[in-house]
Formats: sequence, structure tokens, C-alpha cells
Amino acid sequence: MADSTSFNPEMLLAAAEVAREPKSSSPGSLAGGLVIWAALMLLGVAAIPPMVTLVKDEAATLSLLSASDSDVVTTLATDWASGAPPAWLEVLSERSLNLPKPDLASAEAAARKAVEADPSRAHVWARLAWLETQKTGGAVNDAALAALTKSMDACPLCNQALIAWRFNFVLANWTAIPDPVRRRAFEHADLLRWIGPNAEFLAEMRVKAKQSGIPFDEYRSAVDTPVRTWDITAEASRPRA
Repeated sequence: MADSTSFNPEMLLAAAEVAREPKSSSPGSLAGGLVIWAALMLLGVAAIPPMVTLVKDEAATLSLLSASDSDVVTTLATDWASGAPPAWLEVLSERSLNLPKPDLASAEAAARKAVEADPSRAHVWARLAWLETQKTGGAVNDAALAALTKSMDACPLCNQALIAWRFNFVLANWTAIPDPVRRRAFEHADLLRWIGPNAEFLAEMRVKAKQSGIPFDEYRSAVDTPVRTWDITAEASRPRA
């Protein structure tokens, strides 16, 4: 049993007062806090210029996207290739093709500058594949095939419209496309069977392939795609009489 006679209320109050007193920081801990604060301030200041540049680039890209055709022509006449951001260059390439009189040379130059700055721009690589065929009367050359492959590398399954475009491109140029690239296009296009309203497009591609003597069904059945349980409906799974 504890000795109650040794209990001293004054000692307890003194201890409580000590606990309430603010503890003084040592010089070392104060200096460490100042260093951390200064480092955070420097990081914040250093982050301002990139953020400002990003905002300016986004604004310039949006402005070009909504610019009139005459403004696009004026832009093409300036020294636009120096230090332009990839997104802006991608839009300029697209706008060059959509002019009343398409400017293929500027579209290609802007596209090449864009992928030089950012090789992950799959849409731009696809556009370069098409632009290469325009220089050869519609034939797929090595440069077009390389651009198509880089588009597949950069964005295998990230965009339905791009997958569909590449699939159509491969079918339209079947004899010039190596078999591994053909199979890769079918593998990517298989995703279109499971997402989005792509049934009509795939049916159209199948008819187009059959008319050209392309073994569409054989290539599609060779795609190694796991069975999706939601594709097996109750009607389809019911035993037939």
C-alpha cells in the first residue's frame, strides 16, 4: 500500500507549473528549423518560373487551337520552330492540315519538332506515318512504318480513336505492313470490342478486309485476349436444345 503520509500538495502544484512553462529551444534545433524553412522558401521560389511557363504554354496552345485560318497562316510565316512547346507544335501541325489549302510541309515540320521535344506524343507519330505516305503517292515506306511503330509504342491502348485509326491504316496498307505489326494492330483493336460504341466500325473494317482478301477472322481469333465474363450473357451461356 502507498504511504499516504508522504503526499505533498505543494510539490504537485510546483510540478504542474513546471509542465506549463514553455520549453526553450536549443540553439541547434532553432538553427535547424531556420534551415528547413529557408530550403522550403527556395523550393517555392524555384517552382514559380516553371509554373508561369506552363501557364503561358497552355494559353498559347488554346489560343492557337481557336485561331482563325488566316492567323494560322500568319503564324506559319513567323519563326515558330524556336523553343515552341510540344503541345503547341502538335496543334500547329493539325491546324496546318486543316487549312483550306493544307500545308503538308509545315504540318510535317511541326510534327517532327513536337516528337523531338516529346517522343511520347502518339498522335503526332501517327500523323507523321500518314504524312510520309503523302510523299510517296500513298505507299508505306520505312519512315512511315517507323512512325507507326513509335505511335504504337507510345500509346498501345490509351486512346480508342487512335487505335481505330492505326487499325484502319494497317488494313489499308496491308501488303506493306510486316506481319508482327499486323498482329499488333489486331491485338490493340481487340480492345475496341469491349469498350465504347465500336461494333459498327469493326464490322466495317471486317467487310473492308474481306474485300481485300485479308484473313480478318483468322487474325482476330489469334489474338490472345482473356475471356471477359461480362461478354458471356445468360442467353449465350444457356445450353442449346
